[in-house]
Amino acid sequence: MLALLLVLILATGCGNILDRVTKKEQPVKATSGGQVTNATTQKQTSSTSKELTLKDLQQALKEANQVKLFALDTGGSLVLDAAKRKVLIDALDTAGELKESPELVQAVASAAFPNYQLKIEGDKNLQIDVYDSVRFGAGTENERHYYMEKGEIWTSLKRWLPPKTYTEVSLGYLFKATKVTAEGDTFTENTDVTAARNPILRTIRAVTLQSTTLPQDAGEPLTLTFSVSGQKHTIKLYDGYLVFRDVTYKFPPGKQAIESLLSPG
Repeated sequence: MLALLLVLILATGCGNILDRVTKKEQPVKATSGGQVTNATTQKQTSSTSKELTLKDLQQALKEANQVKLFALDTGGSLVLDAAKRKVLIDALDTAGELKESPELVQAVASAAFPNYQLKIEGDKNLQIDVYDSVRFGAGTENERHYYMEKGEIWTSLKRWLPPKTYTEVSLGYLFKATKVTAEGDTFTENTDVTAARNPILRTIRAVTLQSTTLPQDAGEPLTLTFSVSGQKHTIKLYDGYLVFRDVTYKFPPGKQAIESLLSPG
């Protein structure tokens, strides 16, 4: 099993991940048609601070000075007008709260490309992170709550700020990979690491790569193979270096940074 909690911390940079999952409602249930419904509300336990509810989130979207949408993997952004805000507010009517689970941890750790995020600026400065087509988190940097809805938010965000299309020569193109394998060092045989595709790429792309020459004593590489549309693309990682499309780059974190995402634990 991948070390998803470590992946999560490196990939998202959020504090207190999954330690503030709201307990005011039971987990959401999906009908056979994929619709999400809320379970019976539990009694709110005593707390020194007011919990963030879905109604609070709707109110914040309505009254915010500005709501800005970001696609973190591509650098795109868009300020939402009142009509777009209303679409999100209406979508939250069908949302329900989620409790911690392995599936939720993995979704948070490996948010879907292009990693949509909403910043709500107002009396309450809140953030919404959309992890995939149905799951999202909301709150402040130190307090997060997790939800599921029917996919209306994801569909709307993709329409308003479509994912960028990368060419084959770009690392961003590898977000399309349907399979990722690792081999070398601790991986004595070809190992499927597809679940860590996005954290791997985000860790590499967070570094400004400068071309250089691979030294003769670079040692054995950790080889990552990305399969996209039947074609294989490789990244070779060394101590302090990275080779992609036959070009060597300085990569100070080294292969250890990637191995730490993939090591059992």
